[in-house]
Amino acid sequence: MRIDDLRAARDSELTADLCIIGSGPAGLTLAAELAESSLRVLVLESGGRELSPGTDALNDIENVGAARAQPYRNARNRILGGSSHTWSGRCAPLDDLDFATRAWVPFSGWPIGFTEVEPYLDRAAGHLGLGYGAGFTGDRFWELADRNPAHPEVDRRWLRPYFWQISKDPADPFDSKRFGVHAGEISAANVRILLNATVSHIDTDPDGSRVEALRVVDSDGNTRVIRAARIVLAAGGIENARLLLASNRIVPEGIGNRHDVVGRYLLDHRCGVVGALDPRTSAAARERFGKYVVRTRGGKHTFLHGLALSPEIQADEGLLNCALWIQEVPSEDDPWESVKNLLRGHMNLHDARTVASHPGLLLSGAKRRLIDHTGLPRKLEHVELRCMVEQTPNPRSRIQLSDTVDRLGMPHPRIDWQVSAQEDATVRRAAALVAGEFARLGYPPPALDEWVRETSDLPARLTDWAHPTGATRMSADPRTGVVDSDCRVHGVSNLYIAGSSVFPTNGHANPTLTIVALAVRLADKLRGTAS
Repeated sequence: MRIDDLRAARDSELTADLCIIGSGPAGLTLAAELAESSLRVLVLESGGRELSPGTDALNDIENVGAARAQPYRNARNRILGGSSHTWSGRCAPLDDLDFATRAWVPFSGWPIGFTEVEPYLDRAAGHLGLGYGAGFTGDRFWELADRNPAHPEVDRRWLRPYFWQISKDPADPFDSKRFGVHAGEISAANVRILLNATVSHIDTDPDGSRVEALRVVDSDGNTRVIRAARIVLAAGGIENARLLLASNRIVPEGIGNRHDVVGRYLLDHRCGVVGALDPRTSAAARERFGKYVVRTRGGKHTFLHGLALSPEIQADEGLLNCALWIQEVPSEDDPWESVKNLLRGHMNLHDARTVASHPGLLLSGAKRRLIDHTGLPRKLEHVELRCMVEQTPNPRSRIQLSDTVDRLGMPHPRIDWQVSAQEDATVRRAAALVAGEFARLGYPPPALDEWVRETSDLPARLTDWAHPTGATRMSADPRTGVVDSDCRVHGVSNLYIAGSSVFPTNGHANPTLTIVALAVRLADKLRGTAS
């Protein structure tokens, strides 16, 4: 891939067969999938190779809804590689149930099902540094790991074993896949990336049915015109809706917004600590519900074992999809971070002293990793029980345009993110079930926080997880969504959207694996090879 800076591009008017707006996991997956195809592909990235304060300021928002704990200047990365610059690497696909229309979840249901996404998960795994793309979250994990299932078995009436997989960067086994670092390694004479290229407006024909041009501003404030036969908007869960709404010079209500749906149904994952375990008495529970190292066709990969609500109890009690896991919080002098620095060649005197002070822990860790194939024993500050719950889709939870503008003259996004009592009730019920299940399995149960108790009237201590979702949702009916089942904007012949903003519901799983699978699927459609 050729990577240039828009400021140095000599073309007075740039053209392409396909223009991708955004170089995060969705955008760069599309570009990589279309490498060496017959299409001339142009990728536009608002940032550069490094973060800069001026570019980060373009992420500022006006927040008028629920408090958001994740700072948007940190979580929304305007840099080559997008959100992969800071993501944690935890991956899992959505469940079958997440795609279904559920009577107890208002506005639920995708126009496609899991069976239409599943074929693309293994190809997505290759982009994300995963060993498997599908089939690892439930009972089949034990077969893939060549292990006997854990006993005694979890009571499946209430809970199900659940596994997440951790992304691994091909150049650094201790880090998650960073897309930007590897963009230049992809052999693709037909793909060009332009950095410091911020799209400020999407121009359409008079009736808004076709994109004619993109107005793009470089970091010096100069505006250029880009024309492409087809455009994919892959700028992130908030920016996708913001740019559609802000492109209102020709179509006053914004592109794809004839039915006032752009920006609505904004979701995130609500997460938080729901309880604590004693590091001295929870070793057995942490051994079972901890990390496992599995040899796959792509090398060794790490999996995390947790618990999720069963589909049956969700239906019977009107609950949302929710998962919980044990989170070990290492102390400041945990030696394993120092060992990682040593293996990376970055070790300092502090690291050397820390390593030398914990020979027993390191020896135990070598055995666990090399022989037992489990997670490393850490020197712990404390042990938490954490949860992640999906949200109830709500048309009043939305992104609009603020009256204030950024330095490029674009309106800031006005975020009215709303939460629901159904989410709080789900977390309280799930935490109680996990505590009871730990006791039934013979483990000391976690001490649940006071607000988590089902009889508590304290406010839920849950925050967003920087997974903005749903604001350009997928639908069969243009009156209830923004894109169709092929991710093409309703009523706009050559504009597509990639990323979590097309999700009608968000399940409990981290969104990146599904984002990338849908990007692979879209690439096939744009190439013309998909049925």
